[in-house]
Amino acid sequence: MKLNGTYGEFGFEEGIFPRTYQFLESQNIKETERLPSIWRQNNLVLKATCEWEDYVVKKINSGEANGEINRVKLMRKTYPAITPKLFIIEGTDCYTMNYIRGKSFFNLNEDEKVEKIGLAGKVLNEAYFSEESGQTDISIQVRNGFLRYREKRKQYFDEDELRLCEGYFNIFKTVPNKPSHNDLNAANLIYNGDIKLIDPSEEGYDDVARDIGRYCASCFFNNYDYFGNNKSHSIEIAGSFLKSFDEPTLKRAKYYVGESFLSFLGFNTKTTEKSVLKKLCINMLTIDDQILNIMEKSL
Repeated sequence: MKLNGTYGEFGFEEGIFPRTYQFLESQNIKETERLPSIWRQNNLVLKATCEWEDYVVKKINSGEANGEINRVKLMRKTYPAITPKLFIIEGTDCYTMNYIRGKSFFNLNEDEKVEKIGLAGKVLNEAYFSEESGQTDISIQVRNGFLRYREKRKQYFDEDELRLCEGYFNIFKTVPNKPSHNDLNAANLIYNGDIKLIDPSEEGYDDVARDIGRYCASCFFNNYDYFGNNKSHSIEIAGSFLKSFDEPTLKRAKYYVGESFLSFLGFNTKTTEKSVLKKLCINMLTIDDQILNIMEKSL
């Protein structure tokens, strides 16, 4: 099957991405289709079903293209067991990887969520902590990130609410110097018997605890918001994921869970009032307790 008339319709024309075009045509393509992007709908994502293997071509239209492609390469080099294979990187905004056949959290059956997210925690812990690394100080970057989020969401807070002192961020002075995904959420970790991470982001600094906190917050809150406001099941899901990680990692992850709730305030929810998100955010960032206990108290 030739790509003419199908490939071009999705914005991957031969004249713009010739190497990508030629590679796909050489793979005996049987079918092409555009894949939906849950939260980044301005990106073009094409699945090519081929004779020997299926591929995904991603064209990034967000202005963060170069950062994402650099992060894709770094994650593949550092964590090959949990990232897709890369075949072609063309320009600063287009790359081709193997198609991961599996499910995201949103596609899991209710009765398999706890088991699968437990697997994700176990595999991430092994991938991220199997080798020793040096330490780095990211406390200033994390604090600056919080201040930006707090400013963007200021409409939800009184002037004196959610003001964290500089010393609050001392836990980020000695952080493992390891690459992180930086945008790990319920849509971009794929379960396929194992796990694969897709769509990473370049956000200025690395902390694998950010991946842990963001993924925990995303699965916990989306399960609650989209699937019947089931408090106990949502907390059980979070607990199954977090049980694989050590205490220093969880202390930092707790901050990122709260930061995620702060971020979520800027987006539409399905069934949950913003006041609930605000309470989750404030409590997670200000109460000295375990993540699951704070979730229990806040819903």
